[in-house]
Amino acid sequence: MIIDMHAHVFAEAALRKLRKLYGVNVPRLTLNQPEFYEAGRRIAMMEERGVDVQVLSVTPGNFCYTAPPEAGAAISRAQNDVIHGMVTDNPDRFIGSATVPLQDAEAAGQELDRAVKDLGFTSVEIGTNVNGTNLDSPALEPFYDKAEALGVPIIVHPVNNAGADRMTRYYLGNTVGNPMETTLAIGSIIFGGVIERHKGLRFCWAHGGGFLPYQIGRLDHGYRVREEARANIRKPPSEYLDVMYYDTITHDEPALSFLIKRMGADRVLYGTDFPWDMGEYDSIPMINGMSSLSDEDKARVLGENSARLFKLDGR
Repeated sequence: MIIDMHAHVFAEAALRKLRKLYGVNVPRLTLNQPEFYEAGRRIAMMEERGVDVQVLSVTPGNFCYTAPPEAGAAISRAQNDVIHGMVTDNPDRFIGSATVPLQDAEAAGQELDRAVKDLGFTSVEIGTNVNGTNLDSPALEPFYDKAEALGVPIIVHPVNNAGADRMTRYYLGNTVGNPMETTLAIGSIIFGGVIERHKGLRFCWAHGGGFLPYQIGRLDHGYRVREEARANIRKPPSEYLDVMYYDTITHDEPALSFLIKRMGADRVLYGTDFPWDMGEYDSIPMINGMSSLSDEDKARVLGENSARLFKLDGR
């Protein structure tokens, strides 16, 4: 079974109603891509590419963390209900990943509880920051408490990238900004002590974990030589990697080979970023052809790791 754990949904019909109800800046789908919301078209494309199951999550622009808390909660509920409908209609092809209103951590915990217990979701997707506040913020502790108690992994996707004002040309905001933002979020999670405080949490990082796999040694060195790097953690950053996972989106076979070798074949999950133009849609044959991987490791990366992490083992 091949599982794509990085696949986005745009619930335009549900969001249209919320724009009128709350008058908030809810994004609109401006692309003529029905695969964002039409299950039939999506499944046809999955079959063309050899994908059996997708883990569905909202597009990061629709986290809507800037909305007032009441509107943010309604936006999250509406999108989760749309994903639930797609999963219910196609239970062999889709599994849901929740979105939550992180601008209100208590409300985020409540929506996650509903999504898991009532809708059957087995993960949650969040942004790398909340309106410019890093993920080690004490305000997020109620959300982390709930995610840990429910045992759901947290998929983290870049949003509202730091330094965006310097990356307005050449599409640097995505090609450089996204992996940089992910790396900043990972550093905040580790050095901020989030994993130290919540040992049951598991994080899955988009786009191959940004620059972390290549620079983890630098983080460890900082821990050894700088007192402020040890303020919230009791061991080097590399010793927290056993609760972290990474998708395969590197757009480069040597980079993917290094990611798997450095982080472990049981920590890397096949993903595409469907259906965006920056997605990686030719990596199944690439992974199958990698001489650096055993057949067992290829099976882990392409599906077994996601089946275990997102509780799909029974399918």
